[in-house]
Amino acid sequence: MSVALGMIPYANMAPYRQLGVPRGCHFVPLVPEASIGALLTGRVAAAPVPVVGLARLAGRVEMLGPFGIAAKGPCMSVLFFSRLPFEAMHAPNTVRVTRESATSVQLLHLLLGQTLGFDRLPQRVNAGREADAELLIGDRALIQGAATDGRSRFSHVTDLSQVWFERQRLPFVFARWVVRKDAPQWLKRSMGRWLDEFKQKEAGLVAGAVGEAARALDVAPDLIRRYFGAIRRCLDESDIQGQDRFFQEMEPFYRTPLFQCAR
Repeated sequence: MSVALGMIPYANMAPYRQLGVPRGCHFVPLVPEASIGALLTGRVAAAPVPVVGLARLAGRVEMLGPFGIAAKGPCMSVLFFSRLPFEAMHAPNTVRVTRESATSVQLLHLLLGQTLGFDRLPQRVNAGREADAELLIGDRALIQGAATDGRSRFSHVTDLSQVWFERQRLPFVFARWVVRKDAPQWLKRSMGRWLDEFKQKEAGLVAGAVGEAARALDVAPDLIRRYFGAIRRCLDESDIQGQDRFFQEMEPFYRTPLFQCAR
């Protein structure tokens, strides 16, 4: 029987998909937020999980080596589009955040709070309501960030990973590959071999994924090449330091609402 693995359906994971599926497995498309619940319930045995989900998954999963999604500087696909400059987006301005994200919403809360004061954060509005700003991730952010047709009513674009790097001088880690602790040993070995093969072939897999990703998003291949060059997939010690720093910075806010809802 084939084992289900979570796979983020964004272009940033295209080089992983280029390698094919680990033996004995099949991919289930899951946006980052959904992968946490899927791992908790056992719907999938392994997945790239948002780093903020690691606390909820403590005792249930283990890391699959130093693999994930990170950026040292701009990542191009976690973008805050706003009517006003980032440093002016205090209450009573409003913000709409994507429901697909877990980590990026917390990163936005942290960066805005450090900029404006945590008692002056913009108010959150639900989808369908007008807002003064919007947080997008993944392909939607990449496409809108690259648009030059002037259709967006937001005149300011802030790359949250770039802001993080400017302040911390460390990469930001968005996701890590994990496997459930109760997964069979053959699966853990298969995943380990698959990721080790990815590391050995990363450059060729990245190059090979450009054309398909560009066609899927209807964007220029050069944009995808720049995007793939901004993403870190085989993490090093500086990435782990950045991940630990984020956990430290966010610790006071784990039990508080990230944004108050506008009435």
